[in-house]
Amino acid sequence: MSDKISNQNKAENTHNCIFSNEKANMGHQAEFDYFKAFLIFIMVFVHFYENFSRDNISLIVEIIGFILGAGGFMLLMGIGMKYSRHQEMSNYISRGINLIIKGQVANLLRYALPNIIAWKTTGNKIFISRALVFLQPDILTFAGISFFFFALFKKMKLSDNYILCVGIIMNIIAFILFKIIKPPESFLMKQLMGYFIFTYTEAYFPFCSYFIFVAIGYWLGRIYQKISNKDKFYNRIIFFFLPLTIIYYYLRINYNFPILPECGSDEHYCLFPGPDAINACIGNIVIISLLYKIDKMFKGKVPYYVKHLSKNVNKYYIIHYILLLQLTTFLRATKGDSFPSKMQYPTLYGFAILIMTKITIDLNDKYIHFTLTNLKTNVKIVLYPLIWIVTIISVCYIYPKVEIYTTFWNNYLYEE
Repeated sequence: MSDKISNQNKAENTHNCIFSNEKANMGHQAEFDYFKAFLIFIMVFVHFYENFSRDNISLIVEIIGFILGAGGFMLLMGIGMKYSRHQEMSNYISRGINLIIKGQVANLLRYALPNIIAWKTTGNKIFISRALVFLQPDILTFAGISFFFFALFKKMKLSDNYILCVGIIMNIIAFILFKIIKPPESFLMKQLMGYFIFTYTEAYFPFCSYFIFVAIGYWLGRIYQKISNKDKFYNRIIFFFLPLTIIYYYLRINYNFPILPECGSDEHYCLFPGPDAINACIGNIVIISLLYKIDKMFKGKVPYYVKHLSKNVNKYYIIHYILLLQLTTFLRATKGDSFPSKMQYPTLYGFAILIMTKITIDLNDKYIHFTLTNLKTNVKIVLYPLIWIVTIISVCYIYPKVEIYTTFWNNYLYEE
């Protein structure tokens, strides 16, 4: 009888506790599906507003982009790595190579190819300058480098806490180097450095600045695995951290913080200094908490389109961006800067590209079944070096013809 009462008390204590001593939350996390889908929508429309609207992007879109943009994907990437069943060093290296290749193929198709064609057909040298943007470190490039580092961490047997410290230290060092180091004059050297640190080149995601998101995600993954009562966990996240996030960003937007770059500036986005990165992660977790409530409303039945978005994050990113930038280049080449620029047009184009992207993914999955990662090893041995050969040839062809280097710092030479 006493054993029965004891077991009942243990069960009640387990239910009342938020965390377990053991891994208790190892299944599918539906709220992450909703969050990925939400991030994809945000990503697509922010990209369209940036490329199609000649007015300033609204403050609301800017805030959403900063809090829930690339950092949100990186945070989920870190959590996902903790949950992954494939955590061997060889798995990390293989995934890193595949992601970097995908990023470079995307760069060639969305920057180099359409701009070279536009330059050849119009004779406008601005397009050949824009073609060189294909050297930028894509977010997929960043993800690939992150996997290489995790392969190294695996070899060194670093704990989650040490990896978190590495992410924080790298972010601090990146910010200090930005303040004290003068980049070299060579554009190519600055661009290569931009893969890792801030250099005022075409590099939205310098590795040292952004790795903190992946490190925090990986560290949080261990916490997530031990959640025994999600309702209490998310209720407390909303109660304590939603007000703090709102207050932080209210102060950050309306007041200048010493040392930190202006909120919403390009320096802010590229550097993402520690306090902003940590608060962005908190903001992301708050949104995930709210989306958990939505999942509860659907009783765990994730809608089809949410699943589709969540399952195909990289495909949506690559395909929509190729379509977007090829469309943008075509319109710039044929209409200059006079194509529709009111906010409703980017919104309509955004929905159209989302639909086209889904159709492309579905057709490929049904009839073609093409993915770079599923190619046979002997095909990869030939194809992957070929992609880098094409990259080198493209640099040799484009670089001597460039008179002014275009980046987001000079608005890609678009007329205001």
